[in-house]
Amino acid sequence: MDTVVGSSTGSDTLSSQKMKAFARHVVTAVLAAMAMGVHAGAEPRVALTVRLYNTSGISAHELLAARDAIESTFHDSGLDLIIRQCGRGVQAAIDSCSESLKPLEMVVRIIDAPVLDSTVHPDACGVAYVVRETDRGWLATAYSDRVTSAAVRVGVDAGTLLGLVISHELGHLLLGSGYHAWSGVMRADWSEELLNHPREPWRFSALEAARMRSRQF
Repeated sequence: MDTVVGSSTGSDTLSSQKMKAFARHVVTAVLAAMAMGVHAGAEPRVALTVRLYNTSGISAHELLAARDAIESTFHDSGLDLIIRQCGRGVQAAIDSCSESLKPLEMVVRIIDAPVLDSTVHPDACGVAYVVRETDRGWLATAYSDRVTSAAVRVGVDAGTLLGLVISHELGHLLLGSGYHAWSGVMRADWSEELLNHPREPWRFSALEAARMRSRQF
């Protein structure tokens, strides 16, 4: 789900509904990428820091699985992902993250879905807040209770699914409001069959990776 601050609201759900056709955009983008010879390994890598707040208190095991999934989706993106576990607590692993947010930092909140909020789709497992003027954002939210329910229903690991949801919302912060692809982690249609038997890795495409890196400077 991606929320455009000051504008309209869209949603990403784990239902079997079909995503809208982006054929013209995809073909044009692919041709442009071929012309430019896009290759993640040929360009300088960009460090991207994610401040992760486990507000809903999911287990350390589930959080580790989520982090592994996030890192996997960004593996070939040319972005060096740095995940900081932020919050307040006695554990040594908790970072207070008290300093001001830097330009190449984003915040992800893991919370339970609000009970009464008409702006949130009832099937949405996450939301990204995107500023209309820049088509970028720095804050995303993942609803751990909905992710867990979906994982149980579909029969997949809840931590891994949570990581994929977070990666998808981070993608919206970097790629803009309403962006979806035909494949990979940015696809809109996450059917139960696809989650159980993925036909391809849950990652960002070379074109998406190049676009994300270019939007960081």
